[in-house]
Amino acid sequence: MKLPVIQNAFENVKKFSQEKLVEKYPNGVPEAIQKRYLQELMFLEDSDHIDDFEIFRCLSEEAKKSNTLINMRGTVSGSILSYLLGNHSFNPLSAHYYCTECGYYEKVDTHLFGIDLPSRKCPCCNTEMWADGYNLSLESVWGIDGKKSISFEYNVNSEFLAFAQRTLEKIYPNQEVVRWGMFQFNSTQFDERMIGVDLVGYAILPSENTIQDYTDLISYLENGDICITGGILELQEHSIKPVRLLTVEILDELTELQRQTGIYANEIGNKELREITWSNICNTAAPSRDLQMLFQKVKPKTYRDMVALESGIHSTFSWQNGQQGCFDIDKFIEMTLTNDFKLYPCFTREDFYDYMIESGVDRVKAYEAFECIRKGYAVSAKHNDEWKHLKISEGIKNVAKNYRYVFPRAHCIGYVLGYAKLAYYAKVDGKMFGRVVFRKR
Repeated sequence: MKLPVIQNAFENVKKFSQEKLVEKYPNGVPEAIQKRYLQELMFLEDSDHIDDFEIFRCLSEEAKKSNTLINMRGTVSGSILSYLLGNHSFNPLSAHYYCTECGYYEKVDTHLFGIDLPSRKCPCCNTEMWADGYNLSLESVWGIDGKKSISFEYNVNSEFLAFAQRTLEKIYPNQEVVRWGMFQFNSTQFDERMIGVDLVGYAILPSENTIQDYTDLISYLENGDICITGGILELQEHSIKPVRLLTVEILDELTELQRQTGIYANEIGNKELREITWSNICNTAAPSRDLQMLFQKVKPKTYRDMVALESGIHSTFSWQNGQQGCFDIDKFIEMTLTNDFKLYPCFTREDFYDYMIESGVDRVKAYEAFECIRKGYAVSAKHNDEWKHLKISEGIKNVAKNYRYVFPRAHCIGYVLGYAKLAYYAKVDGKMFGRVVFRKR
């Protein structure tokens, strides 16, 4: 038995996203943006993800009402639909200027993000334009034909979990919504022991089923609450729909800061964040130690640069000798100083795709190579023949040989913007920032 389809899900997503698109581009939606939007709607209508986007829409609306925070994780945050349905998502489109007064639009051919572009006045009406866009292609989310498998996971603040459960119960009034927990392990060189079960979201059970029908999946959280356990695929085999909601400390801090300062975190946009530097971000102590040290050595000048370095912390490299998680800053910088890397500075998987397109590679072939690179085929003996037959430049191939796994740009943008918002609060009210963040840590 499967879960029922959410009634009017596609119609709701279409109506709400169209209204938000007009709201964000009030003097006419530019043709290029409308084209991207309609293409994603077409892909969505022919996909298995209609209900997932409707769930995201409902969760986002609940977050707005409760002034709590929710972020989409992973590549799906690069969808224009995610941007329009979310309550403080980032704009995935190509970097561009837009005049809200007369509707003038100008796409900028750059690897920089819109937030990095200099201030400009509209050539038509002399109004200060806003710059936006984080250069995430349609293919990075949906693939070439819209058939790419998409995973839906969320970062939330801890207060939102109760609201999320009630929202899911409204969406599925005839199903039982139960806690979903995952086993946590304490790993050492010699042993791996299960140390507990953490709440990671909720699971929706098929009609007329209760949690007691899944005795092989039942466990208990640390506080004694009963829960379903198992991985996403395991739950799906039982026709159980998991909704993963991961509580993130930085979102708890942003929630408390908006309470104490009266400045809503989801209203801190590009205009407010443009002046935030890598140094401001490091002073919050929010990034990992490796990223702070990397920032201090490289001194990134733009958000594009900061996202690139954030990606480096999460990617896996061939020169790590299989020691995943052991980041070598000097080795990483040495890699970026090679001639091939200077020509093709590919830090994220999307960088590879962008540079291949710019080099004249057909989109289908570029996407095929993009998939191979992100999976580490460049250094895989098993896939050597497949790799050798890719028709891309040797320079890009040489850069790809550094990677066993390449992190996605969209995920890193979410991280960096979170750090930057913390830094903005620190700049506006350092005393309150210290009380909320440093005292807690």
